[in-house]
Amino acid sequence: MEPAGWHDWPVPDHVPAACTLHPHAGHGRDAGHAGGQALIIAAFTTEAALHAAATELRRDPDRAVETYSATQPPDTASGSIVPLLMLGGALVGGMGGFGMQVYATTIGYPLDIGGRPDFSWPSYIPATFELAVLGAVLAGMIGYFVMARLPHLYDPVDESMAMRGVMTGGYVLVVRSADSAGVREALVRHDPLVIEEVGP
Repeated sequence: MEPAGWHDWPVPDHVPAACTLHPHAGHGRDAGHAGGQALIIAAFTTEAALHAAATELRRDPDRAVETYSATQPPDTASGSIVPLLMLGGALVGGMGGFGMQVYATTIGYPLDIGGRPDFSWPSYIPATFELAVLGAVLAGMIGYFVMARLPHLYDPVDESMAMRGVMTGGYVLVVRSADSAGVREALVRHDPLVIEEVGP
């Protein structure tokens, strides 16, 4: 007997019935419809159909839409903010390193070395560069983990049979929404291979 709350929506004749999701005990059901939202997963044969369905569903701001494929969608090539975070980290690290050296050589512990002025900025360049690189790397790593929601060890979408085809060239759309019927109707218009749902 299937756990309560896990079922497949009926779909038209040209769409095969979805496989029933079998969550791990104590995880799947609670995570699947936390906050009253259902989790709807649809697989498509082409990338164009995936993008068309995602574009239509994203018109509703109350729907959280995610796409999964073996390649990066072309319309998201410049959509990440990680490069901006790395730039900010580099600026903070570089300016921090430069300011630290200025303070040390002009205020904190000035030294007369070969008659050079206290503010001898060319000698600050190596440490400034290294700290800028360090700041960029740290900001990039932290930003990537935050944007990718890591560490996120479990998600009910992992139980979907459709997700297993992503790494072999499949195209999968995942929608989290309280209006599961409306989402299903929108997905059917784009001729999905299969629709699976986790919800109340």
